[in-house]
Amino acid sequence: MVDALLACDHYDRVPFLEALLDELRPGWPQTPFLCGLMEEAGFWADMASRAELKAYCLASYQRMTPADQAAFLGYVQQTEAA
Repeated sequence: MVDALLACDHYDRVPFLEALLDELRPGWPQTPFLCGLMEEAGFWADMASRAELKAYCLASYQRMTPADQAAFLGYVQQTEAA
């Protein structure tokens, strides 16, 4: 794969990598049919890109009720950020 990238014209390398990364990303989280909600969320998060994790985390947080936001912050602030 590196050889293919290096063989590309240097102007085509970034679009090539963007297309490749788009194909490799896990896509949308799926509805949990065979396992529980947290197991499915964890499975998706294990495959998600950093940008996807941040986007879904923020979007989810913003849509929580104030009480759920406070509970979420209390939970995540129990440990130090990595």
